[in-house]
Amino acid sequence: MNYLARLKQLEDENISRHAPDIDLPKPPKAPFVSFGGTGTGHIEKKIIDSETPKPETLQDRQREARRQKVIAMLEAAPGTQRAIYTDTDSDPQNVILAIAVCHIATCEMLIQKGKYDAFRLLELIERMGVQNVH
Repeated sequence: MNYLARLKQLEDENISRHAPDIDLPKPPKAPFVSFGGTGTGHIEKKIIDSETPKPETLQDRQREARRQKVIAMLEAAPGTQRAIYTDTDSDPQNVILAIAVCHIATCEMLIQKGKYDAFRLLELIERMGVQNVH
């Protein structure tokens, strides 16, 4: 037996000699509080599902293309703070406005085609001071 193994054996013997000969009680169970969920099965499934890559849909590619367009508009005009791109072709029921605020965020807004008024949008943009619109 090597030196470290012997030292470990002696240490274990010393600990066992000084340990009390009583059985410790089991810790109480933690209280259970339900928040109305149906268990953890659906949560685990969602976590697993979110980790698996999903195939990119046509809508995802169109959304990313619009986002890249408004970012490119901001990069093309360095002093510009905001850019808006209007997509009337991707969705049959809605006009999609892709909006970017320089170094802050990009987002999209859906407007029903029946309620969309390009001139009113231009008026709003002019009033709000948006600099780059396509």
